[in-house]
Amino acid sequence: MDVKELPGAWVLETYRRGGVDLEVLAQQLPDDVELMLFEMDTILPDPINRLLQACADISGNQNFGLIMNELVDLSMYGLFGYLLLNCGTVADLFETLVRYHTVHHNGGITYEMETDKDTVSVQFCHDERTHADHRHTTEWGLGFIPDFLKTTLGDLSVPLTTQFINAPPENLDQLHDYFGPNLEFNQPVDQIVYPRAILKERILDSNQNLLNVLRKLANKHLLDLQRDSSLRNSIRAILFENLAGSKKSSASDVAGALGMSLSTFKRKLSAERINFKTTKAVIQNEMAQKLLSRTDVKLYEIAHKLGFANQSSFTRFFIRQNHQTPQDYRLLKRSKKTNN
Repeated sequence: MDVKELPGAWVLETYRRGGVDLEVLAQQLPDDVELMLFEMDTILPDPINRLLQACADISGNQNFGLIMNELVDLSMYGLFGYLLLNCGTVADLFETLVRYHTVHHNGGITYEMETDKDTVSVQFCHDERTHADHRHTTEWGLGFIPDFLKTTLGDLSVPLTTQFINAPPENLDQLHDYFGPNLEFNQPVDQIVYPRAILKERILDSNQNLLNVLRKLANKHLLDLQRDSSLRNSIRAILFENLAGSKKSSASDVAGALGMSLSTFKRKLSAERINFKTTKAVIQNEMAQKLLSRTDVKLYEIAHKLGFANQSSFTRFFIRQNHQTPQDYRLLKRSKKTNN
């Protein structure tokens, strides 16, 4: 097969446009380049960020993730790109990002939107926490919003504030060009905040019928994704179900639920490059965050529910995943809700 016909070929072409020597990139990260080429729609956040960091080093532009927004033609995003190009208002744009991003990429990267009386925030979320941060991926994902809006909204495209999980980079000039003066680092979430009134702003005299047709196509694609019987999705579904019901969730338990022997299950994991321990940790962390932020369940009960031997082992796990204690995470989330 011609490389240009592979799902992720357009991403490598974008890297090349940004001054990256693709031969050097392939020598440094051969496995990640292969993942991007063949599994672009499901590649996980860690390899994406490794590739972008390598691109930054090779090109000499330490904001390489950010400038991906200048290098990418939205038509490269396929159906998702056409949805974005046919959004009539900012509200349409944000809702499209939240609901339909998985049409383009189903690898654990999502957008979430929250509104209160005066503001609207769009969060950029990624399942994996094994990398110290996902700075380049986040700058690409969040930077898309003001970059997309500036053509029609001008100064209104500048956010009230932008928050990043990662520490500040050495040079903030390009970040200020995209996000304006109010940048906050070492925050609990990656998000961009605007006045709520921006939701009503028109960004395109769109054809509503065309947008409706595109959304119907996207809805169908989402249903197809939900019915996906891939091994990775099946494992995630079983882990969610077992952990929610306080059932055992070892590799042996999941293999049994899939009707496989443990040896067959491990062989399939290896063939599809799935790390069971990492996948389980992601699910446990997602559930822990939800239980901490949305309930008053005691820490020892959460530990038991998620399959930890005791509260101490759960606390150590949570610190590794989130760089803060469960207690601090719960207090921060409650403080945020109170302030809103």
